[in-house]
Amino acid sequence: MPLTQEKTVLSLRGITKQFPGVLANDDINFDLLEGEVHTILGENGAGKSTLMSIIDGIYQPDEGTISLYGEKINFSNPRDSIDHGIGMVFQHFMLIPNHSVAENITLGLKGLGRLNIEDVKKDIHEICERYDLHVDPDKKIRELSIGEQQRVEIIKVIYRGAKILILDEPTAVLTPQESEALYKIIRRLADQNHSIIFISHKMKEVLDLSQRITVLHRGKSMGTYLNQELSAEILSNLMLGKKRPPSKNETPNEFTNDVIAKKISLEEKGNHTTGNREVAVLSDIHAHNNRGNKILNGISFQLKEKEILGVAGVSGNGQVELAEVLCGMRDFDQGSYQFLDQTLKRPDVNQMIERGVGYIPEDRKRFGVSPQLSIAYNFMLRDLYNRDFFQSGILKQKNIMQFGKSQMQKFDVRAPSEKAKVGSLSGGNMQKVILARECSRPLKLLLACQPTRGLDIHATSFIRNQIIQAKNQGLAVLWISEDLDELMELADRIAVIFRGKFVRILKRDEASLELLGRLMTGMSDSN
Repeated sequence: MPLTQEKTVLSLRGITKQFPGVLANDDINFDLLEGEVHTILGENGAGKSTLMSIIDGIYQPDEGTISLYGEKINFSNPRDSIDHGIGMVFQHFMLIPNHSVAENITLGLKGLGRLNIEDVKKDIHEICERYDLHVDPDKKIRELSIGEQQRVEIIKVIYRGAKILILDEPTAVLTPQESEALYKIIRRLADQNHSIIFISHKMKEVLDLSQRITVLHRGKSMGTYLNQELSAEILSNLMLGKKRPPSKNETPNEFTNDVIAKKISLEEKGNHTTGNREVAVLSDIHAHNNRGNKILNGISFQLKEKEILGVAGVSGNGQVELAEVLCGMRDFDQGSYQFLDQTLKRPDVNQMIERGVGYIPEDRKRFGVSPQLSIAYNFMLRDLYNRDFFQSGILKQKNIMQFGKSQMQKFDVRAPSEKAKVGSLSGGNMQKVILARECSRPLKLLLACQPTRGLDIHATSFIRNQIIQAKNQGLAVLWISEDLDELMELADRIAVIFRGKFVRILKRDEASLELLGRLMTGMSDSN
């Protein structure tokens, strides 16, 4: 991709932003060049989201300046930012399912009542042709694949005049084929002098796509580096706050993806599931979603002790509802559910907690924690009847706080104290609180829904290794993930779900990214 070194389109100098008790951005300098794909990399809580929110006009900096094409400017809100040619594509799409592509692209525009919808469609077709973003403007959003919906979001910001695009974890919910298509779109955008700020935790795609990479650590910039100067090991060290990047010949540190995979492989060597007791057995399970539509269409599988069964699939194919059936949150209409040889009729959540089922939900902030309660209180939410914490209607505050402090140390939760509100934590630290709560009681089955989504490489390593250790001690794990590399590294078997049914269950050595991608879209493995 061409990179016009002489032309800086966006420049940040001395950007500082503080929230109560947190210095999110500390004197950050950043430059974006025309036609550049520039990655912002850092651990959870490093300040990436705050910095992007300042560029997008959601926040205003306490100190520092922003210059656009050499002129200083202040963005008072996101509309101000898009009016100046900056558009942000969020990981979670902001589209209305029952409206058409054209309607979603024009919603919120000034002078909407004067727009001619046929002219809008013509403009959309021109954008699609120019950037290889092929989407039918007449289709309803609910009729589109996840990859197509993401293209609509990109078209939306281009239609509104964006020359600078901020892409936040853009491949988190895509199949391998959709990710490859997105890479081509990004390169084509850059070829036509759009500038891309790319946020991702996937080292391979960061190194494949980016010309330059800026690394943040605890609110500070560790520097901006050319792609050719870097490797996954160097980036990992910078993310940890090490000032001097090691040479490419140095021994990799313990947190790189390749080392994690090798470490887990060695831990599992000789650890077979043959002969282990079956923990959960589902036979022909059918269930409806919250809208009353059929979502599970005959799910059958067995899950044993000391086994990880991975579930791969495009979001919305019944993964969450499957986990909810297993933990007692959702009734099933048909089929049978056996847990440790006992047939369950209509189990509820409390019964499954008592039986030893743990649950890491997909939406950690909405369903995994009570954001306004302290970290310590969140640790004991599954243990309300424990006499160490609660007796005769009275909470034992001292015991709760001591337990919270010890769990923070054991699970490396980084916060000012155990009394801090859990809602103020970064995604990685919040996930550690959930994991600590679930794994600090006797478990037989752990339901892990996207346990590492959106986490940095170090938090990912910690979460993975904790679950692997528990699995090796006898835990059965259902691991739902849209990160196929993760499933291929960690799962003993991988079940591919499509339209509420397991289309195939593969052993780890049978799986490939290409095969999984085909099965996830409903194609047979022979196509």
